[in-house]
Amino acid sequence: MSAATELTLQARYPRNVEDLQRIEAQLQRVIKRCLPSTVALQLGRSAGSGVIVNPEGLILTAGHVIGDSSRSVMIVLPDGRKFTGKSLGANHDIDAGMVQIDNPPDDLPYTPIAKGTELVAGQWVVTTGQPGGLIEGRAPPVRLGRVLFREDEVVCTDCTLVGGDSGGPLFNMRGELVGIHSSIGPRVTHNFHVATTGFENSWDRLLAGEVWGGHLSDEMLANRPVIGVSGRTIQGRCVVVKSIAGLPAAKAGIEDGDVITAIDGKPIDTFEELSRIVFFQDPGATVKITYERNGVNRTVSVKIITADEIERE
Repeated sequence: MSAATELTLQARYPRNVEDLQRIEAQLQRVIKRCLPSTVALQLGRSAGSGVIVNPEGLILTAGHVIGDSSRSVMIVLPDGRKFTGKSLGANHDIDAGMVQIDNPPDDLPYTPIAKGTELVAGQWVVTTGQPGGLIEGRAPPVRLGRVLFREDEVVCTDCTLVGGDSGGPLFNMRGELVGIHSSIGPRVTHNFHVATTGFENSWDRLLAGEVWGGHLSDEMLANRPVIGVSGRTIQGRCVVVKSIAGLPAAKAGIEDGDVITAIDGKPIDTFEELSRIVFFQDPGATVKITYERNGVNRTVSVKIITADEIERE
């Protein structure tokens, strides 16, 4: 990268046409380098994204995409090649997961992981993924955005993401991996990623196939945004196991056995995805939830409350 491009990327905003041209040229270099390693993952009826990070076929993805270890995975590259693999470990505290390709070929594309703990507000970043799974003739969509903030192992950007991008890569403008898509929020400024430093801190346990985490402190539990449902991911669908009487979801008409398919018009496939989107809502806000019952789709407005309000509901 030239010194002029470095200065342009560090500026608060593009100052002229030449700056825009430098950003565009560098983006094209990043795309050429990184796109081939962005993969679609298929686990039964569930789908997500991932990125190959070494020639041995190791893939980083989101923990909620794989769920558990030792699951069979179909991996599809942008060039159409398909490989089998298995899920390794998952750290559900930060939503980090790994997949290993079986018998990787010698020409396997991969993207290196960035060194250090960069990522500061305003930094340009690039996202790719395979939203909606692999689509014949479509390369992984590319989105350019900027870092909004970073807190420990969580990065928030304004890169546009949609369902199926979960587990996909976040790159810096040198074409290095800096994060993995975790929570695709209902607003453009609520897209969260796991910083690669989070993977590094869990690396050996993930490689060993350990699965852990997902628990919150008592204080976090008390203030956690909720809608009043428990559920499971069953055959790639977000199924409501229990809609708690008197809480917002039940008041809106959601019942046990309903399948939640979208929030604010954004499709979801897993209960973990539902939980994460709700988690980043503001208490008192209202979301539009679309659910299916007996083959009929309905959309209702559901209020977000905190867990400590349940006793008062």
